[in-house]
Amino acid sequence: MKKEEYFIRQMGENLDALMNIDPTCIGINRLCYPGVRDYAGGPTAMHFAQELSKVLKPEDVVLILCGFVLRNHQRTEMDGFTGALLTARALVEGFDVKPVIVIPQESQQALKNCAAVVGLNYYDSLDLVLERPFAMTGVVIPKDAKAAEECADKILAFNPRALISMETASPNEKGVYHMAYGWDVTKIEAKMDVLFNKVKERAIPTFSIGDCGNELGMGAIKNYIQEHVPGAGEGGCICECKGGAAAATAADHIIIAKTADWGCYAMIAALAYLKKNMKIMHDANLQADLMKAAAYHGMLTTNGSLTPAIDGFSVKFNATLIDLMRQCVEIGVTSEDAMWIDKFTKTGFFTE
Repeated sequence: MKKEEYFIRQMGENLDALMNIDPTCIGINRLCYPGVRDYAGGPTAMHFAQELSKVLKPEDVVLILCGFVLRNHQRTEMDGFTGALLTARALVEGFDVKPVIVIPQESQQALKNCAAVVGLNYYDSLDLVLERPFAMTGVVIPKDAKAAEECADKILAFNPRALISMETASPNEKGVYHMAYGWDVTKIEAKMDVLFNKVKERAIPTFSIGDCGNELGMGAIKNYIQEHVPGAGEGGCICECKGGAAAATAADHIIIAKTADWGCYAMIAALAYLKKNMKIMHDANLQADLMKAAAYHGMLTTNGSLTPAIDGFSVKFNATLIDLMRQCVEIGVTSEDAMWIDKFTKTGFFTE
């Protein structure tokens, strides 16, 4: 094995382990992980980052979808929303792209208010985003499928280079959208899959991050999810469709982590490692600031509370996770163990 390939793989193992830590011990992400890993052919966050790096170049328009509406208050959850903003920031820092964050109506004002927290200027006009540095915009996708078709066509006129979905609702094989536990939320979800499918038809690369297998794009390993995740398969949901919660939409590249945002952090850390650029990876202070701002502007945690938390995990927990990922990447980028590298080379473990 080549030395560089070996170290990239080892860093990928570190990041996958961190994003899949599960203090709740429920472990849905771990039930899914073998299927995602087989699909990726190795550590999943690193593979995702490598494939994304192959696609992007300066000035590219990148669509970032987020906004899962929760049934308890019919407002959007924080998981995915914060990840989308941090991804936009990372891709601007690392690739100088032009992010377009696609959201449900419920997230629009929060997006405008929180963009500045990650250092990006929000403009309503894509033309201004294309002209100016450190800029982004947002577009609302409707809940009505026909209206979503019209909106999707307008978005495609932006000529996007890639689509990244963060914790976004997907229909199952019967066209019904579910929360992971199995509740039918079809009426309250933006029809993001309409845009996703049109992007797929144009052979634009698609990337998706989720945490339970009911999210947009996770249908890439649908059979695996239906077999291994309780309630995901036929008859497993708690609505009349009886089709299960597993997503039918399939992305080209996927990550499943304990929370979608943690998969996002791992992907961003992997990008920082690959490009040897720590500016791509945000720090714990920014993580905390964004979570607090998102909660202040209406982003919920899973139980419906406006406490700043991602799937119930506190600001402190998320900030600690960011610190661990940053330190892993910083050490990996700046240091090498010369003694072991020499041994690996002399024994023929490294091919060059």
